[in-house]
Amino acid sequence: MSIRYDFYTIYHGKEYRVVNRDGFARLISHDINDLENGFVESEPYNGLRYFIKMVPPSEIGDVYKISTYALYQGYEFWIRWAGDGNYILKGNNNTALMEKLDFKRVDKYDYEKIVKQEDVDLVYEKKTLLTDFFD
Repeated sequence: MSIRYDFYTIYHGKEYRVVNRDGFARLISHDINDLENGFVESEPYNGLRYFIKMVPPSEIGDVYKISTYALYQGYEFWIRWAGDGNYILKGNNNTALMEKLDFKRVDKYDYEKIVKQEDVDLVYEKKTLLTDFFD
């Protein structure tokens, strides 16, 4: 499972990342085949190729936010990063719980912990409908 934390929509039956650009939907893809569907190649970022297409909001489906979470020691945490067999879990402002689970303070109110992927009980996505994305 890939770790996702962004805004998404459906366009012509396919899911794309979406950004609001001056009232238009900027669709973002990594699929070179989308060039055949009117996408244009953008500047590479971190060595990855991107393809974009601007469309009016009326041409896309609902916009929703997808975030990836994990159950760790019975508690839910947002996964900030995944790689090398590990996750970085984002803690909350419950100081007692963060200390109990050995999270490290990384900012005034932020805690994080690197855990092995096999130490996580469940990884899942939460999808939230955004009704005011273009307002």
